[in-house]
Amino acid sequence: MAGSSDVASPLRFKILGPLQLCSGGIRLELGPYKQRVLLAALLCRANTVVSVDQLIDALWDGDQPRTARKNLQVYVSALRKIARGHIDHVPYGYSLRATVEESDLLKFDQLAAAGRQAQREGNAGGACALFGEAVRLWRDEPLVDLLGSAFVAHESQRLADRFLAVYEDWAELEVEAGRALGLLDRLGELAGRHPFRERVTALHMTALDQVGGRWQALACFENHRQFIARELGLDPSPVLRRLYREILAGESSAQQHPAAHVGGGRPTIRSRPAQLPRDLSDFVSRKDQVEELVGALTSDSRCTDVAAISGPTGVGKTALAVHVGHLVADRFADGQIFVSLSHPDGMAREWREVMTELLRGTGLDVTLPQAETSALALWRSWVAERQFLFVLDGATSEAQIRRLLPGRGESRTLLTASRKLSGLECVHRLELGEFSPAEALDLLERVLGKARVADASGALHRIREFYGLSPLVVRTLAGKLTVQRHLSLREYADQLGRLPAALDELRVGDVSVHDGYLRFHQSLTPPQQAAFGVLGALPRPAVDQAGLLAALGGPAESATRIVEELMEANVVVVDDDDEVMAHTVHYRMPALAYRYAAVLRGSSDTTPSDRSANHAGEHLVQ
Repeated sequence: MAGSSDVASPLRFKILGPLQLCSGGIRLELGPYKQRVLLAALLCRANTVVSVDQLIDALWDGDQPRTARKNLQVYVSALRKIARGHIDHVPYGYSLRATVEESDLLKFDQLAAAGRQAQREGNAGGACALFGEAVRLWRDEPLVDLLGSAFVAHESQRLADRFLAVYEDWAELEVEAGRALGLLDRLGELAGRHPFRERVTALHMTALDQVGGRWQALACFENHRQFIARELGLDPSPVLRRLYREILAGESSAQQHPAAHVGGGRPTIRSRPAQLPRDLSDFVSRKDQVEELVGALTSDSRCTDVAAISGPTGVGKTALAVHVGHLVADRFADGQIFVSLSHPDGMAREWREVMTELLRGTGLDVTLPQAETSALALWRSWVAERQFLFVLDGATSEAQIRRLLPGRGESRTLLTASRKLSGLECVHRLELGEFSPAEALDLLERVLGKARVADASGALHRIREFYGLSPLVVRTLAGKLTVQRHLSLREYADQLGRLPAALDELRVGDVSVHDGYLRFHQSLTPPQQAAFGVLGALPRPAVDQAGLLAALGGPAESATRIVEELMEANVVVVDDDDEVMAHTVHYRMPALAYRYAAVLRGSSDTTPSDRSANHAGEHLVQ
């Protein structure tokens, strides 16, 4: 029934099925088609700002009339009256405010998150109940009455993927509890609609087997096998083949204990991978960078399906990526995959090795086809209908990354690199720098206590001048002073000029700043290594453009190219404090890079500046 209602009754926004807005059990009239599309767009991103341009695209699919903005204002005005002040205007867009109790989508997300928390705590019964409550919120395909809009169709598919992941979690627990009978029809439907999701196929086979449909379960496997062979030229995964053999031999747990199966190591359903390393409990600052990356990874824009964190060695790229990954983990229904792209010595891993690890992590244990095009097709087809967060740590080149990126779908990739990777297309970039003195002090106080770092401004200034304030330096220093409890921060800083091997001092346990820079130095090309040594021979880490080119020597064109490569590798940066003065660009080496270059210079058998300059010149003219 549609009509009006008592304004005191709470509103209920429903998009998990046909769009509805209810008050006091009565459906409210929502107006013309585009007005309802507008409401759907705001509800899909409730409690966030949707820009005017995004709303216009949603309403007119890129073919907007000249009066689009005026028409949008008319629709918003009408919806504000219906939604009773839930829609706010900001300078560049609109936002619909809703609570968990007012929005079926927000309620679904809350229940799903609570169910996964119950799973992590080992509470299978509680998780099953929460997942079941979430599943029951779905009345039909999301926004099924508005699928003529390309925007709504995309949002509906995105929401359907989230539902499928939760349904799988719930169905797994139901089957394990011996309650498969009521799931058969829906599992069969889902297995047919999502043939690449082997978890659904495994659940369907297990459910059929549990209720006595052994031969139907075997036929289900055969249909899946033929489809995979036809579409990808592959066999089903080892997990699915093992389940087939168990059912065929009459040895499956479901046949032996049809109403009491509780899992018991059964290989039918793969758990969601959660490969992210431990987050730092004392992770400090980086608030703006965290918000920027979270926004990029949770945006619906295809131009932000990849985010890249770059910066010099030691600035905390991996720590930031892991921290952000944990914050958004629940947004990715199929799990999180963490892969290192470099060997321990800093050299790049071969892409086939990495891709094989990625495939196994996502549930497909196969041998990659020899042809590169076939291998890439397999990888992209496999992840296309899944929703993973991939954290790729320590990228060394654009070519290495391009092969590993999914071709389409709802997965997102967060990568880290010491290089800027400027040639990588359509990427949200974040260049990470050192801590400010206030950020460094915050971390030191958390680790050492305020008393140990009292009156630290002078000490931090000396440390900053000598080492810089990268998170690696600050954490290593904090660890060192945790052991050397007799020293204050000020007393340690007073020793810096007298230390015979200053860089070697930054070592605690198995963490070594020197070793970190050694790995980075080994990843440079021979000409870049030679230029690195030349810069380390300069009396100061800052130099103007003419001085830098003169130090490198060789033809000006070659020297300029090497400077560009060093900037790409974050070996030198344009000085922020003096970017252009008298039409001259000033460059600066990060303090740690300069100190490491001094270590290399100290191990030289010839005059540092002459040897470095000559060596660099030899490479530059080649």
